[in-house]
Amino acid sequence: MMEKLEGFLSSKLLPLSQKLQQNKVLAALMEGFIRTSPITLGIALITIVGNFPIPGWIDYLTKIGIYSHVEAITNGATGVFSLYVVYSLAFSYAKQLGTNERNASIISLASFVMLMPQTVATMVMQDGKAVDSTVSALRLDFLGGQGLFIGMIVALVVTQFYAFLSKKNIVLKLPDSVPPMVTQSLAPVFVVTIIFVCVFILRVLFGLTKSGSIFQFFIDVINAPVNTLVASPLSIIIIMELLAVLWFFGIHNAVLQGPLGAISMTMVVSNIAAFQKGEALPYLIPSVIYMGMYAAGFMGFVTFFMIRCRSAKMKQLGKLSFIPSIFNITEPLMFGMPIILNPLFFIPQVFTQLIAGFVTWGLTTTILPISLNPTMSLLPWTTPTFVKMPFSGGVNYTILMIICMVIGIVMWYPFIKIADKKEYELELQAETKKEEKTLDEVITEEIQA
Repeated sequence: MMEKLEGFLSSKLLPLSQKLQQNKVLAALMEGFIRTSPITLGIALITIVGNFPIPGWIDYLTKIGIYSHVEAITNGATGVFSLYVVYSLAFSYAKQLGTNERNASIISLASFVMLMPQTVATMVMQDGKAVDSTVSALRLDFLGGQGLFIGMIVALVVTQFYAFLSKKNIVLKLPDSVPPMVTQSLAPVFVVTIIFVCVFILRVLFGLTKSGSIFQFFIDVINAPVNTLVASPLSIIIIMELLAVLWFFGIHNAVLQGPLGAISMTMVVSNIAAFQKGEALPYLIPSVIYMGMYAAGFMGFVTFFMIRCRSAKMKQLGKLSFIPSIFNITEPLMFGMPIILNPLFFIPQVFTQLIAGFVTWGLTTTILPISLNPTMSLLPWTTPTFVKMPFSGGVNYTILMIICMVIGIVMWYPFIKIADKKEYELELQAETKKEEKTLDEVITEEIQA
């Protein structure tokens, strides 16, 4: 059955995926994300150790003054991740367009920062009273996950605009005696001026809105429909599915942290209060559905499949991502494969948790009742799913976790196999070309001799 499914997907989906990936924008997105994977992989060990799921561990690190440095290292990598994406994506797209990669990258990065709010509201003490004030600063949330999608758009649009204007030969003419490095830096000054004027106009226009910036405007638009939802089984499924869809398109979960945080905290606090009083949990079903969908999204089995792949890329990425994925760090896979904006992985990324959500809802309300200990939800986010769920709900919760993980395995396995087949063929082609090139060099040397 699985072989037939793989065959069908290989014959129908793979050609479509390959055709779509020939698009310059998609090709640039994939290369740009892959180039950022050393950051997400490099930070994994410190993130895991700094947030190790042992009660009191973070408190201990805080007490000895280490945890602040863990946060600093994490923020230096993921807290400003959008900056790396903007530069890397602009570089890759400029290469696709045949324009100057370094100029496009640095101009895109500058444009991204120019569009960002550059003051932060705070409070200061004056005459013994706290008064509102502002300080000049960039917010980490816009530099990190919440700015990721805007950063992608800025990188693509600015690079495209730069390539277009460069072809119009709007350049500063310099004598031949000027060093090439200086010429390349100063020649596009008129092009850059035009781009920055457009950025200025865009910033002013969004400044006139209630949001105040393009970043906050985007977040407000995304959050608006979610803010109307309450903690119910259907709303949890909708929110989790929305997260999966947005993540596929490169919109980080942090964009929805406001409404999602409000809903999740409502469930957690209310459930714990009822649990301590010995009462029925008011948000039992929504909480179970949330964790069931979370279990289906567990990426540890994906990395396990990858380790067993034939292609060197999939195998090595699987090995490097295995430990991080166990502790719920999925960025190495999302950016390294990449899964984001990869047509081949649209179906498992978007539909796996949706199916698991409705299956969980059906089982929990019929043949698999769950008794939940809501205090386990306070465990660190790095706690492995296969540890958290059994401790939270015993045997039935463990059975539910296994069912949801099986759904994830069934959904992801055939697509991993197809991706492996594609990568393996590309590696064979590259090896053949390398051998042919080596043979040509040998023949040339013999002729010259």
